[in-house]
Amino acid sequence: GNYTFYLNGEAIGSENNNNMIFDYGIKPFSIGKHHDGSNLFYLNGSLDDVGLWNRALSEQEIQNLYTSSNGDILLNGTVSAESNQIKNVADPTDAQDAATKNYVDSNVNAFSGSYNDLTDKPTTYTQSEVDALILDLQDQIAAMQASTGSGTVTDQDGNSYPYLTYGDQIWTVKNAEVVTYRDGTTIPQVTDATEWSNLTTGAWCYFDNDPTKGKLYNWFAVMGIHDNDENTPNKEFAPEGWHVPTDAEWTTLENYLISNGYNYDGATSGNKIAKAMASTTGWTSSTIDGAIGNNQSLNNRTGFNAIPEGYRAGIGSFTGEGPITIFWSSTQNSTNNAWGRYMNNSYIELNRSNYNKQLGVSVRFVRGLHPNDIDNDNDGYTENQGDCDDTDASTYPGATELADGKDNDCDGEIDEDLETSTVTDQDGNTYEFKSYGDQNWSVENAEMVTYRDGTVIPQVTDNTEWSNLTTGAWCYYDNDSSKGKLYNWYAVAGIHDTDPNTPNKELAPDGWHVPRDVDWTILEEHLIANGYNYDDTTTENKIAKAMASNTGWNSSTVLGAIGNDQSLNNSSGFNAFPEGYRNYDGSFNYEGYDAIFWSSTESNSGNAWYRYLFYNTSDLYRGNFNKQVGFSVRFVRD
Repeated sequence: GNYTFYLNGEAIGSENNNNMIFDYGIKPFSIGKHHDGSNLFYLNGSLDDVGLWNRALSEQEIQNLYTSSNGDILLNGTVSAESNQIKNVADPTDAQDAATKNYVDSNVNAFSGSYNDLTDKPTTYTQSEVDALILDLQDQIAAMQASTGSGTVTDQDGNSYPYLTYGDQIWTVKNAEVVTYRDGTTIPQVTDATEWSNLTTGAWCYFDNDPTKGKLYNWFAVMGIHDNDENTPNKEFAPEGWHVPTDAEWTTLENYLISNGYNYDGATSGNKIAKAMASTTGWTSSTIDGAIGNNQSLNNRTGFNAIPEGYRAGIGSFTGEGPITIFWSSTQNSTNNAWGRYMNNSYIELNRSNYNKQLGVSVRFVRGLHPNDIDNDNDGYTENQGDCDDTDASTYPGATELADGKDNDCDGEIDEDLETSTVTDQDGNTYEFKSYGDQNWSVENAEMVTYRDGTVIPQVTDNTEWSNLTTGAWCYYDNDSSKGKLYNWYAVAGIHDTDPNTPNKELAPDGWHVPRDVDWTILEEHLIANGYNYDDTTTENKIAKAMASNTGWNSSTVLGAIGNDQSLNNSSGFNAFPEGYRNYDGSFNYEGYDAIFWSSTESNSGNAWYRYLFYNTSDLYRGNFNKQVGFSVRFVRD
């Protein structure tokens, strides 16, 4: 046969010799000794180990014999025992030693519940016990999340978002990835720039239309505007139990971070929180102290992790990746714009701005009901359900329209289509009245010629007689029966004779009275607070235009004055007409210029308080004047 010889694992020669056959019947088998028939030869050296195999070893196995540190055969492939048992194996002592069946069985049977030591015996569980253990583990996880104010929420598409607590708010700290509304309706992905620029309904896109980058949404998607039918209810964008933050909720977050030391310089005033909100990577570099792009490793102390995704402009182009991130709020600023928040690599602050609703930007969520989904006045409707004043239970979609100067049914019109609310006086004259807050006022001037008990109120035309009166009287302006009636204050007070011991009469119809000075003040404050100033402000007295009639006034060029564009007058429905007045000397003055109304309240023995509208001003004026003067009169319900 062919024999190869190895020294120290390396082949040193080979020989083809058919005589190298062991003949146990002739000679003994020797290792390290050779007999050539006449001489003996011995190995000059030492033998470390001796092994016998029933087959020829491969070259690799021979090399392994030499390289093995302990003389074991090292195997680098599959070794088969050819279905034979391997006997007399010692118990394992090292990590990779083989173990016998007896050793494994004895140790498994001794296991007692600890999975860290194979000398213990395992505990077995039923399926119900396993389910209970899993539920308990989930409860522990929930408790841990509750104690730390963190956790995850899953949206309608299966995307998971981590969230963190900031004060009383819980915010997701990962950008929205939804592609459907909460009810499963698909939000269209729009890639074409022209199509994007013409959108008036919800859509999304990847930045640069690259699916490896973040999703951006127009404001219509945020608001769930999925079609152009105004009568179709909007969808919900956020996961169940969450909503897109309002502008006010962004402000709350901002104030919390500032007051809790998240400004880059540790101050608790001024808006310098951008760095604490921005991610630690992805931003364009900046050298400005405290800016997001300056030493980004110091970013994101809040964990908010705002990534500079950039945005898609209203015209459909993409820009700002690296230096900019923008987030929508759900609050609109105008018909075309909505509020958002903006961060820039070179800025230190979280900026508030308004953007065109077609812009594509990032979105976050806040946990809880949207503020506009809360019924604050318990009238059964929320703001998102069409309640146009969720602080007033008398105002909601479908409510009965009242004569109160409000849009009760939320249809965009005030006091429309009312059946006229009227009161009739003792002489049969009928007066329309309206409600202003808790008050009901007549909105037509008094016309009676008798007191409530039927006593006649004298009509006085003569100037001298008028100037000497100390009891009630009335007249037409200019003594012209086609014009309005004017009354001196004695008639207002029901002073019908000169005997101080005679009870005074009542001028107003039953259940009504001439307004006191304080009644006028309450009306004034109600109109101011409810936006009846000509400039829609809710402070200062600019309500004259809202109280004055649409016709009859002299013209004025003063902004907000009654006489300036009279078509805009009378939004309150009070309908004050410029009747003018009769002076204490009996003369008539200022028709077209003035509307003056008595109160029933004296300022002193000779004068009483009144309210005055003038064509060239914007305020309802309060003054006091001689009781002999003839003014117009209104009524307030008791």
